Amino acid sequence: MRVTFTKTNVRRYGVHVQRDAAPDLWLYGPGYDERLPHDLLHFVAEAELGLDGGVFGDVAAGGNAKIFQPVDKALVAKLWRRNRIRKVVLPEGRRSEELAARLEHAYATREYPPELEPVVAKLDELAERWQALAPGESITLDWPRPEGRR
Repeated sequence: MRVTFTKTNVRRYGVHVQRDAAPDLWLYGPGYDERLPHDLLHFVAEAELGLDGGVFGDVAAGGNAKIFQPVDKALVAKLWRRNRIRKVVLPEGRRSEELAARLEHAYATREYPPELEPVVAKLDELAERWQALAPGESITLDWPRPEGRR
């Protein structure tokens, strides 16, 4: 699974997910921070700390994490119908949100435990790349584990 974060303009971003085992998805980022998009923090937290039951773990497993839309408009009604029938549960959703907030704080304050040092270093690198982007430019990251895992 490849996840592309695109700076759509000065105050917005979008996320595109390309999957091998399921249809591609997209969303416009709900919040904005010029240093790092909120969803990029989620991606790093889940990818680096092994959460498969959060937002991007659910997407890698074939879901939509209750927030992504199919790129193929013909699949939108089918997806939302399926989500009404089968309640979508993100078992590590709260943990993902907590870790994203913790990483955001660690990145901003430079106060973090030693075990987060490699993750914060990754955030530093991504933040530098993100801030250098012009509107319309992107960062693409690979999900570190196989698709389809629940």
